[in-house]
Amino acid sequence: MKKKKSQKDLVTAIILTYNEEKNVKNCLKSIYKIVDKIIVVDSFSSDKTLKICKKFKKIKIFQRKFKDQANQMNWVLKNVKIKTKWILRVDADEYFEKNSKKNFIKILNEKNNFNGIVLKRKIKFLGKIINYGLTSPHYTLRIWQNGKGFYPKVIMDEQVFIKGKTFVSNLIIIDENLKGFIIWLKKHIDYASREARQYLFGNQHFKIKDNSKSNKINKLKIYYKFPILIRPLLLFFYSYIYKRGFLSGYQGFIFYFFQNFVYRMLVDINIIALKLNVKKKCLKLEF
Repeated sequence: MKKKKSQKDLVTAIILTYNEEKNVKNCLKSIYKIVDKIIVVDSFSSDKTLKICKKFKKIKIFQRKFKDQANQMNWVLKNVKIKTKWILRVDADEYFEKNSKKNFIKILNEKNNFNGIVLKRKIKFLGKIINYGLTSPHYTLRIWQNGKGFYPKVIMDEQVFIKGKTFVSNLIIIDENLKGFIIWLKKHIDYASREARQYLFGNQHFKIKDNSKSNKINKLKIYYKFPILIRPLLLFFYSYIYKRGFLSGYQGFIFYFFQNFVYRMLVDINIIALKLNVKKKCLKLEF
């Protein structure tokens, strides 16, 4: 009699890494017992990231030069043989909430009429889980059936798009970056530049229909209709006051001040600077 396939044989997890020695161990410990295989795509880390990863079994490690997250994920989906029914995308600084780990396999088996599963993602910032406001918690599509998902060619806010129905689950993942506030801030300064370039020169992100129920793209479409340099302030008040971000204490204030106001202001400043550069180049061409 053929032995029934283990339930955990259903899932392959994909993690993108670059100098994640402070985060990746928590991530791997969180998913190790609930997935069958783990694929790590590393962008030539110079710290102990790979040494930590190699301590865990059932991990395949690939190294590839980083362009953007969507490019890395599409490379994995196209070039790495994944035999499990489901694929899980998890970031190196994320881990599953304890109760969610218990329900993970159960949901995958019960919801086979869905091609994608949406999770609730919460931010843990300065030691506190942010439970109120616009950004945390939010919904994100992270699990999909093998062969049903792809990433559009974007340089920011990559979100897998799947063919078919999605299911909004009660699974929760926690985003906790242990690298410190300064590294977090520098990362967002880089993100601001990338989002501005994407907004001006790469609008494929806004042309694809979002069927993930996370609605991030639709929210961005609405946000960018508001006046430049004014919209970051409006967003901060909307998130911190109307969406009750103030209930998350001083951590909530710092998080939303930088995430919804400072970051969005940096995006707008980058948009203005890029437009001026384009205008100057056009004037030079005319002469």
